[in-house]
Amino acid sequence: MARRPHVAIVGLGLVGGSLARALTAAGYTVTGIDWPLVVRRALRTRAISRGATRTEKGASADVVVLAAPPATNLRLLRRLAKVARPGLVITDVSSVKGDIVREAARLGLDGFVGGHPWRARRSRASPPPRPASSGGRRGGSCRPVRAATRVVRSIVCAAGARAFTTDAATHDRTMAFLSHVPQVVSWALLEAARGDAVARRHVLRAGPGFRGMTRLARSPRALWQDILEANRVEVRRALRALVRRLERSRSLRRDRRDV
Repeated sequence: MARRPHVAIVGLGLVGGSLARALTAAGYTVTGIDWPLVVRRALRTRAISRGATRTEKGASADVVVLAAPPATNLRLLRRLAKVARPGLVITDVSSVKGDIVREAARLGLDGFVGGHPWRARRSRASPPPRPASSGGRRGGSCRPVRAATRVVRSIVCAAGARAFTTDAATHDRTMAFLSHVPQVVSWALLEAARGDAVARRHVLRAGPGFRGMTRLARSPRALWQDILEANRVEVRRALRALVRRLERSRSLRRDRRDV
């Protein structure tokens, strides 16, 4: 049986912590890297087998997963590049791929394979979400031919996920429509209701439709501002497409082309 790679996860938040738990349960040696309090808690709950507080410690592992917001992951990648040995596999969970894929190429990190858990499920038994898909490597159709890609795919599958590959540009355009603009719309709808003199008095009585549409508005603003800035070109494209559809719907006439 082939040896399971030693995985270091930098950032033990919702996604990083979930991945750490899944890989540890699957028999992997997992080093968690985060603030001391976070590392101690992860060790106490056996989500990880080893702990560290410096990103550079991850270079001693076989695989490093960057599980911080996009701008932070870029800084972490640059730090790793200074100590990375040949053969080190690096991946990330950022919801924007273009910037980090280009930066990895600039730094000469041939072992970098961009990743992203596109879906996640929450349960009472396991509070953090479980990654359900991954993608976003640079270049062409990103067929799984490189050794680094195979390693990342094996980790994704070990975590109970379904792996697939795509190029960074396709990833970022898709996420603009499926994730990033829905976040903006959720904020806008909630703020519009709260800004209306009549509607704001009844927001707490809203039914499941409004509650579902505005659920995302509770997400951390700072994190999402980072994501939206990183994918600003594709987000603007998606917003323009949405506005065109909204303008068309104002007439309340059925568009035969949409049938």
